[in-house]
Amino acid sequence: MARSGGVPTRGFPADAPARGAPRTAVGTAASSPLRLTAAAAAMLAVVVLLVVALLAAIALAGAESRTAAITSHVAQLTASGLATTSLGVLAWRRTWHRVRRPAALLAVGCGLWFAGQLSWFVSETVGPPLPDVSFADALYLGFPIFMATAVLVPLRRTRLRQLRVVLDGVIIAASLFVISWVLALTHVTSEENRPDDALVLIVSLCYPCLDIVAITMLLLGISRMPVNRVILGTLVVAMTLIATGDTLYAYETVVSSFQVGTAVDLCWLVGFGVIAVFASIAWTVDIRTVPAPTSETPEEWESSQSRVLSMLPYLPVMAALCILAVRNVVGSSDPVSELVTIVVLGLVLLRQYLTLRDNRNLTADLAARERQLRQQAFHDVLTGLPNRALFTQRVVEAVERHRRERRPLALLFIDLDDFKTVNDTLGHPVGDELVSRVGARLRRLVRSTDTVSRFGGDEFAVLVEGDHDSLAMADRLVGELRRPFALRVQPLAISCSIGIAHVAADADTPGVDELFSRADIAMYAAKRAGKGQRSAHHPAMVLPEADDLHFRPLLIDDLAAGRIHCLFQPIVALDTRQLVSLEALARWHVDGRQVDQGYFIALAGRSGLLPALTEHMLDLVAAHLAAWNEQFDCADLKVSLNVPPGLMTDLSFPARVVAVLDQYEVDPRQLALEITEDALLGDYRTTQVVAQRFRELGIQVWLDDFGSGYSSLLSLRRIALHSVKIDLEFVANIHRDAEAEEFLGAMLRMTRELGLVTTAEGVELAEQADILTALGCTYAQGFLFSEPIPAPAVEAMLRRGYGRRPPTVAPVVAARPALEAEVVERETPPAVPTGAVDDAPDSCAVAPVGR
Repeated sequence: MARSGGVPTRGFPADAPARGAPRTAVGTAASSPLRLTAAAAAMLAVVVLLVVALLAAIALAGAESRTAAITSHVAQLTASGLATTSLGVLAWRRTWHRVRRPAALLAVGCGLWFAGQLSWFVSETVGPPLPDVSFADALYLGFPIFMATAVLVPLRRTRLRQLRVVLDGVIIAASLFVISWVLALTHVTSEENRPDDALVLIVSLCYPCLDIVAITMLLLGISRMPVNRVILGTLVVAMTLIATGDTLYAYETVVSSFQVGTAVDLCWLVGFGVIAVFASIAWTVDIRTVPAPTSETPEEWESSQSRVLSMLPYLPVMAALCILAVRNVVGSSDPVSELVTIVVLGLVLLRQYLTLRDNRNLTADLAARERQLRQQAFHDVLTGLPNRALFTQRVVEAVERHRRERRPLALLFIDLDDFKTVNDTLGHPVGDELVSRVGARLRRLVRSTDTVSRFGGDEFAVLVEGDHDSLAMADRLVGELRRPFALRVQPLAISCSIGIAHVAADADTPGVDELFSRADIAMYAAKRAGKGQRSAHHPAMVLPEADDLHFRPLLIDDLAAGRIHCLFQPIVALDTRQLVSLEALARWHVDGRQVDQGYFIALAGRSGLLPALTEHMLDLVAAHLAAWNEQFDCADLKVSLNVPPGLMTDLSFPARVVAVLDQYEVDPRQLALEITEDALLGDYRTTQVVAQRFRELGIQVWLDDFGSGYSSLLSLRRIALHSVKIDLEFVANIHRDAEAEEFLGAMLRMTRELGLVTTAEGVELAEQADILTALGCTYAQGFLFSEPIPAPAVEAMLRRGYGRRPPTVAPVVAARPALEAEVVERETPPAVPTGAVDDAPDSCAVAPVGR
């Protein structure tokens, strides 16, 4: 009465992992080891007691005695019943079909074996006896059939892989058949032992043959499945015991007469006991920590298997060959076993041929993937050009050749001008197509020995080695890239800026990073020169960002320490040439030398320091106004302060301004805020609210550099403006250009129609002042009247006669501060807004000053 078993070849038992839960790597063991639970310990104790009881019965009452037979029947029924119950509970507790279905099928198979054993037990103890072939055999054979159904899970593989698996199965099954044939079946089928009833022979052979199928599937699973090897290995042990018992049963049934109550019964008892104990362990173990393989393909998994596991299917082959060798040594031979062995060896050779063929395909596949990975690692996907990594490697080699052989080289950095506009207006697909076309054109324009690379975005680079005119090449590239590109949407022309770093043969060999830096600096110099140009690097070139690295921390420290100074430039009434207001201008000195105002303000903007700078200047202005009000009783003196556009969209800004003025007890009407036209281009609705709030507080808002930006007449009416300041560009040539004078007159008439007070900036000549007066301009500001002066000079001016009739004294002009050699002191509007002014009472006169 042989009983076979098995398990699914894919992940049994393994519960479903939680959705989204991480899975362990394929081929790794479970993260939580199997534990001997209380239920498993109890079942193990029961199995041990049954084994001891059977051995005691055999030893005391004798083998094949009635006591031993009854003890054996009860022990086998108990073991198979425990296995059935454990598997049924496992199937009930697990919801995932990969566990529930195999466990349920195994439970049914064990239940059939239990029923067959029970019917035999009843027939022997109560009667009548069962015939040689009965319905009990059908029940017994149902166990391996359900076992095979439980483990039969199709593997998603290629045809070649499927053929290899089939060959492995046939090889294992044939080898196990040879072993079984030599040890037992050859005696079963011999003429002297062959039963007269063919049905008895067939049924007897079905037991070991079905066991061979089950063990074959288990060995296939344990050699190929990346998880649950402990489970499969345990069931292989159980199945081997059951198969051994079935083989001995078949032999004894045919040769003599099988009797219950012998040591053969231990095979079935222990086999089903192992299944029962292991199934009970699986009740409580978190099988989700042992997930089945998901994303990894069988090909990928098989390549990672160890040599021992990959050789596991061939262990039966070696065992069969060893048994045949021993049999030949003792002088015995059998045509059936020899024929099957020859077939097995042929199948092994075929299997190895398929393996070599598969390995050859895998090798070719890996070589193709390696080429693809190398292409992706060192080439740009969009253009196919070498990327930065490969280009840098070649530059390193070129630099080394220059060091050894004094071979000249040149590095060209190419940046497409206004490429962002192409992406923003025509879309990124068009931008990608343009980049691809540019790369193809660059490849055609350079020599085969040169290296063209795409660094990313709209940046390209060319490495030129040898005696070649890199300047001429750059000129050719600039000209050729100007030619329109025939894109799918429309023809498109674009320019480029090229920076050149040339290393002559007799020059010192630079480092790679230094060479890249030179080309980068030269490229930005070409862009600053107007784009669409090329520029060769020379030592005097530096990036603006390089200056920022030096000056930014100094600016942060000086601003925090209050070392930013304030100068004041007078604004006068053109008809009386009297002082009406002052514009506050920030000045910064480093190591006793003044930093260029344009760079200083731009650096503050790039560093996000304009709000802090404005608040610092507001504090200085309020402090000076408070002091002057106390000393000179000049509460009607107005000072204008530049405000960056960002603060005009800050709804809390008016409250902060008023807080500072209240702190120094300064009338808000003494302060004016100057904004540039940029403030009218952004969130003008918020700017309108902020400007209206300042008007309600008595603080005037002036528009600086009027005419130089993009403001419209509608914008001028939207914002609560009081004054506008005419940009100096409209004033510079009015004394020698009639058209400039006429245009300025039109601007002044327009502002008067809008009810705005006008101030002309940059007035340097008396002729300009006279023309402005004739055109009806109200106020003026410039070097003709005064340069920016420090607070003590303002106090001297106020002391001489602010609020009285103009004194007949020498003009009050401050001495120029010391400047850096490269700084032009001609007062031009700073990068932040300057100011305008309203009507003011008589004040101190400032006499015209000649240049």
